[in-house]
Amino acid sequence: MKTRTFFLPTVTAVLLCVLSFGAANAQSKTDKEYETKKAELYQQMLDNNKWHNSNIPPVRKRAMKIKKQIDSLNRLRDSLMRYSDSLITISNANSDRINNDINSLRREYCLSSESALTDVYSIRRGHKKDSLEKILANLDPKIRKGKAAKRIREYLTQEPLKEGDRFWEFPCYTLDGKRFDWKKTRGNKMLIILDGFDCMSFHMDPLAFKKYADQNIAGKIKEGSGFVFLPFLYAKDKEEFQKMAKFYGLEEYRPVSDLEGKLSKIEITYGVTATPMCLYINPDGTIHKITEGFDPEDVDKFLK
Repeated sequence: MKTRTFFLPTVTAVLLCVLSFGAANAQSKTDKEYETKKAELYQQMLDNNKWHNSNIPPVRKRAMKIKKQIDSLNRLRDSLMRYSDSLITISNANSDRINNDINSLRREYCLSSESALTDVYSIRRGHKKDSLEKILANLDPKIRKGKAAKRIREYLTQEPLKEGDRFWEFPCYTLDGKRFDWKKTRGNKMLIILDGFDCMSFHMDPLAFKKYADQNIAGKIKEGSGFVFLPFLYAKDKEEFQKMAKFYGLEEYRPVSDLEGKLSKIEITYGVTATPMCLYINPDGTIHKITEGFDPEDVDKFLK
């Protein structure tokens, strides 16, 4: 009994060792085969890449290299855009703060300062009319008699001219300081562009409108052509008027100005909300059309 009892555990142990050794060898063999096959596949891939690259034309290789550079630049651009956006946010916040400070300053001084009241007039559409009436009611007596207060009163009481109304021949001056003679324009079709030549300076080219006019208007405004073109500039005095005309290349087009700057009565009379603003006048002196902005197609239709 003892002999048998001793024998069984011994045999069992030996069998377990043999089986474990065989399983270990089998697992090791499996791993080795896997690694060998994987290495073969990787080598095939390397061989294929060599073949692939050897058949790519040099131009394509350069293109692929540039694409990598472009991808890198695009990633840089995206990061810079995010940085730029954060800076724009800060800039806008600063602009809002500064504008609020400016508006507060205007409100504080408009009752006693002609200059501050002029600035209030220039942004009159940003104020409710009853607010402007309160400002007028509380003005310093000296300021109440000034031009800014007068323009605000006109804004509150006058209706702007509209299409079909008689054109108002506003007082204005030529570059040499002489009064402009409206009699010479009567009986003609007339286009008046109320400033905004900076807005038409595409790509920051101050002569952009001049280039357009040279090609499309110059030949149509000769003596006796039946068409008059008048560029109007918001200048505060003769010196500024001459500088502006030169800057935009408008001297040869004989611009005019009422020399009233921000306080031009044209703002009220024609309901100017933005520049450029175009007045199309019929030969009989009535207003054919008033447009905000400048559209070459409108000019072509008007001249037909």
